[in-house]
Amino acid sequence: MRYKKTAAVILAAAMTVQAASAALAAEGLSGSDAQGIGPGFSVETENGNPGAGTENGGEQPVYPMAWEKVNGVYMDDTGAPIEGAVLRGISVSKWQGDVDWGKVAADDVSFALIRMGSFGYEGEYTMDEYYDVNMREAKANGVHTTPYVYLQTRTVEEARAAARYAVEMAAPYEITYPLAVDVESQYIMDLSVQELTDIVNAFCEEVAAAGYTPIVYSDYSKFTTKMDTSQIPYDIWLARYGGDHNYPGRTMWQATDKGQIDGINGNVCLEFAFRDYAATDQTSGTALTPGEWSEEDGHWYFYQNGNRMTGWIYPDGNWYYLDPDQGGAMVNGGLKVIDGITYQFNGSGVML
Repeated sequence: MRYKKTAAVILAAAMTVQAASAALAAEGLSGSDAQGIGPGFSVETENGNPGAGTENGGEQPVYPMAWEKVNGVYMDDTGAPIEGAVLRGISVSKWQGDVDWGKVAADDVSFALIRMGSFGYEGEYTMDEYYDVNMREAKANGVHTTPYVYLQTRTVEEARAAARYAVEMAAPYEITYPLAVDVESQYIMDLSVQELTDIVNAFCEEVAAAGYTPIVYSDYSKFTTKMDTSQIPYDIWLARYGGDHNYPGRTMWQATDKGQIDGINGNVCLEFAFRDYAATDQTSGTALTPGEWSEEDGHWYFYQNGNRMTGWIYPDGNWYYLDPDQGGAMVNGGLKVIDGITYQFNGSGVML
């Protein structure tokens, strides 16, 4: 009798899961959108385990001040500084439920990527029921906002139509960060690398034509195996847990889906921006990099909040490169190969 009762319980649980999966399929969701976490639920950690596991693949304890600012520098879950990170943000959707944006803003959250909806599954556009309230309340509490679209289109034409609809749904709000396209749905992962790359570019082209800055979200595995990012001339929002956050074109990093933020019940994805998009060069639409120059031992360095920066910066309407291999020294007067591309710099360090 005991074994019959146990079997009945297991069967009931299986039926409940099956019913929930069917309901999600009917809504046209797959991948992370169906899991109730937000962008990046299917992200792989450094050792190949799903992102839903413990930080660092469960191999070492998490630094107690992980993802917080210590002495003016954001720290990762190992206690190492997140080089170049200037702002902390979050990504939210209906799965977070009611958000107290006042408390969120007070907990060092500068920007929020807010789910607009799921576009393209069998031609359907499903809006997130919390999209409007999250966009309005976040902005009202001083949090910079932008939508993200969970893309499931399978053709270039569908992607362009979805982008035009996304632009229409973004128009009533003040968008100060890049409008994001979330590319991780299993519904489109059977497309060829070139097909998916073309779909991503088509969506972004429409977004850019409407005057918004596009950014492409996915995890490291999909960026490197499912699309050709060397053909995607747009900013990259990289999801990678427990691993290196550097990637060509990466301006935002999703570091964890287990963030804890005041005003949000449960876990939330934490994002780090390596560019302050809200500080905008109005003539070019490109974010200016806040900070100041310092000449030391014949080399120029750039400091932000007392911290020496590395990588690309845009402080005055020009691009400069601060060589990480030289402690952040500005490159000037010659050629430099960066991420496989050769750049030329004048004597003042300006990229030509």
